[in-house]
Amino acid sequence: MFLSISKTLAQQIVDTIHDVCQYHINFITTDGMIYASSDPSRIGTFHEIGKQVASTGKTIEVDSDNIYPGTHKGINIPIYYHREMVAIVGISGDIREVTRFAHLAERISHILLHEKELVAIHRSLDEKKLYVIQSLQSQGLDKNLYFLDCLHTFHLNPSDIFQVVTIEVNTRYNLVNISLLEQDIQKFLASLNESVFSYIYPNKFIALIRNQTFQSHFEKFTQFANENQNIIQLALGMARPLENIKEAWDSSTIALDAIRNTKQTYALFDELSLEILLTGISSTHRLEFTKKLLKDLTKDDIQFLHTYYDEDMSLQNTASRLYLHKNTVQQRLNRIQDKTGLNPRKFKEANLFYLAIELNRINTSTNKKNKEKS
Repeated sequence: MFLSISKTLAQQIVDTIHDVCQYHINFITTDGMIYASSDPSRIGTFHEIGKQVASTGKTIEVDSDNIYPGTHKGINIPIYYHREMVAIVGISGDIREVTRFAHLAERISHILLHEKELVAIHRSLDEKKLYVIQSLQSQGLDKNLYFLDCLHTFHLNPSDIFQVVTIEVNTRYNLVNISLLEQDIQKFLASLNESVFSYIYPNKFIALIRNQTFQSHFEKFTQFANENQNIIQLALGMARPLENIKEAWDSSTIALDAIRNTKQTYALFDELSLEILLTGISSTHRLEFTKKLLKDLTKDDIQFLHTYYDEDMSLQNTASRLYLHKNTVQQRLNRIQDKTGLNPRKFKEANLFYLAIELNRINTSTNKKNKEKS
């Protein structure tokens, strides 16, 4: 990886050291051109001694002025990084006085180049993670050399079994705190050994986690989801080998769709049943079906039926939960039958009511979210 000291960075170093020592300082390219200086008039001019330093690779000290046209006494030292010369720094003045400032400029340059290198490496790894995630999401296992190199970088074996985990940030969450939340999510995913994750604009994090790691840390997922209730939604796909990861990806998407319309914070695909079907129904069909089944019922009727089916159609349990007499429950069921022509006690017709109630809940949740967005 080739790194250089940019003109902006070199000028910042020059200005900082000049403020301390008041000596004139130049940053010189390996071609001998001054590209940063405490004397603006010298920027863009040729520096003969700087060129000699670049050619020999050695420090050159000048005891007096005008040994070369326009030169001043001082010191000119090469700056190396990873054994490669990246610039020359020259400081005019008494050699005994300016040498320490030249080495200070060299040291600062080393520190800044090292920091720049770390940022570049980190960015490169992030780019590779994003590439792996997006490739697997769109087409599954790729065979191009760069993709295979990325797999090697993260020690991903196509035959290993992985979970796909999607964390979606609630777009209504306080924007002032969203960067802190994203840092918490990154820290959480990084705490899981051997996980590969990436941020997907505008509000998702997607992670590939080895199934063994996932199983041993499952409680962490539920705890993290519960700690961030109403802020995130965490969807867990089914486990699949990396070579068949598209199935796991699709299952994670389905799990996320299932909890978008509920008050739940997380969902595990393997625990879903009816939700898989309901979330795949178009909004038009949901609306038509619920309108047909529930149009003659009041909100109280619908809530009553929800409780009735939630209690497995038990008259006694429904009565206890709603603080009603058992006979009152029967009367309300009869009234619903009279209104709709369907008997909520019969298995097939009860199924229709139950589906309508669940779809109505999804419709209500979707409408609420759409209003909040607008």
